[in-house]
Amino acid sequence: MIVPSAGQNRRVPVFGALDAMTGQLTPMITEHKRSDDFIAFLHLLVDRVYADRRHVYLFLDNCSIHHTQAVRQFLAARRDRVTVIWNARYAPNLNLIERFWGHLKLNAFHNYFFGSVTALETAIKQTIKALNRDANHPLHLNLRTAQALGKAA
Repeated sequence: MIVPSAGQNRRVPVFGALDAMTGQLTPMITEHKRSDDFIAFLHLLVDRVYADRRHVYLFLDNCSIHHTQAVRQFLAARRDRVTVIWNARYAPNLNLIERFWGHLKLNAFHNYFFGSVTALETAIKQTIKALNRDANHPLHLNLRTAQALGKAA
């Protein structure tokens, strides 16, 4: 018996930033996972999403593209507006966005077959939109949750 398969797996790189105050995820789907794509994502965050903020704090893991010379130059040129806090190596459990990536994988495309990359991208976008809209989702850190955590401390 011949079983048809999907062929070569195609990846859909997604950059994302989790706002620690609102719990909103800002995603950016790209063609590749390169430093210039990451810089485009940083531009999106600093110049558009958080343009009204005086200062932006970024909690970054130690992915190799976060340490390229081009990224270092970008961050150095904006050190008056951007501060990077580096996550400990080999400690993804300390990075809150990792919960979102696990949720995304499980709910957007785990055990699903997509006939095209466009269909996969659509599923990713829909899952992120639904999660951002659901303020009561267990993964959604919102201001009420942050205030409750602050009172418990």
